[in-house]
Amino acid sequence: MPLGGAGNAAVLAKLQAVLRKPGNEKCAECFVPDPEWASTNIGVFLCIHCCGVHRRLGVHISQIKSIRLDDKSWTSDMVENLDSVGNTAANEHWARHVPLAYKRPRPDERPDSVLREQWIRAKYERKEFLTESHPAYLCGSRSGLLYKKGKGRNEWKARWFVMNQKEGSLSYFKSRSSDKPLGVITLRQANACFAHDVTGHPNSLQVIAPDGPGADGRTRNIFVYSEAGRDIVEWLVAIRHARLCLLKVTAGDMLTRDFTKAGYLDKTGPTVSNGWRKRWFVLDGRRLRYYGSPLDPFELNDVDIGTTAGGYAVHDGITDARRSAPHHGITLVTPDRSFYLNSNSAHEHQSWLSALRKVVECPVDAMSRTV
Repeated sequence: MPLGGAGNAAVLAKLQAVLRKPGNEKCAECFVPDPEWASTNIGVFLCIHCCGVHRRLGVHISQIKSIRLDDKSWTSDMVENLDSVGNTAANEHWARHVPLAYKRPRPDERPDSVLREQWIRAKYERKEFLTESHPAYLCGSRSGLLYKKGKGRNEWKARWFVMNQKEGSLSYFKSRSSDKPLGVITLRQANACFAHDVTGHPNSLQVIAPDGPGADGRTRNIFVYSEAGRDIVEWLVAIRHARLCLLKVTAGDMLTRDFTKAGYLDKTGPTVSNGWRKRWFVLDGRRLRYYGSPLDPFELNDVDIGTTAGGYAVHDGITDARRSAPHHGITLVTPDRSFYLNSNSAHEHQSWLSALRKVVECPVDAMSRTV
């Protein structure tokens, strides 16, 4: 029964003390600071976004309570369970055997991320990480139906995808019965990341790889989505596991990478007479690519960004006095030429400045060149 008066005040004071214990000051799932929710039966503290996924699991799995809003219904038993378990011990139990290739949600994960949802369901609903099992997505091969972005603006076509770790390939076919693949991606040189922001599909991936042998740096984007969130997450983990085995790396963050930053910027050409054109920019490690639109398969151009010692620099504003930016200018200086960019938002301007400056200030060996 909930306590009242002084008894309830004592329970709430104990709750705040438990919340301050090491490990509890961040969400148990995505590690965002200052969680304001808790699963009283599992014994963990959660952010509002991970709390929403826990609610969807059902009260038979996770019982959610607000630290601030439910102050009158907290009981001493609930607080005692949180005190005896807590985030650190709970993760040592529920995430005991997470495969190195499994991608975990980060503090900056989007609120409705398919990864957040499937991470939590894998932990508590499917109990995937309690034992050293070998789920199907770690067996070295995977096949299934995915919808691939076609040439048309809203064109998505069903394609049969086959991943073969031994061959180091990800192939796609017109149908399951087709003999000849429509395309083959080399996994050693591929990257994959979730693409909800770009495609509008919550269960989508963007796969980036060199555009065939001798591509001379040119890459190709392949966008796919699945009708099931669990399926698309397992596809990503399967790709990461295959790369883990092929590259023989020991750090999970080297298997695939999220883009450092992506968004629209205006760009003008090398001559003063060139006008400003809206382009989709992607900063991927040390490589800055730009496209006509976010879903384009091929970049219009790219810049492999070096360091200040190599003659690269990033300036706030347009350094060429003959030019002027419509709003917030940025100049990216390379040994060959200067790139003049413009952001229509002061916030985005500062964000791009910071991201680009971090690249030129970082030694090349600390930020390896990417696909």
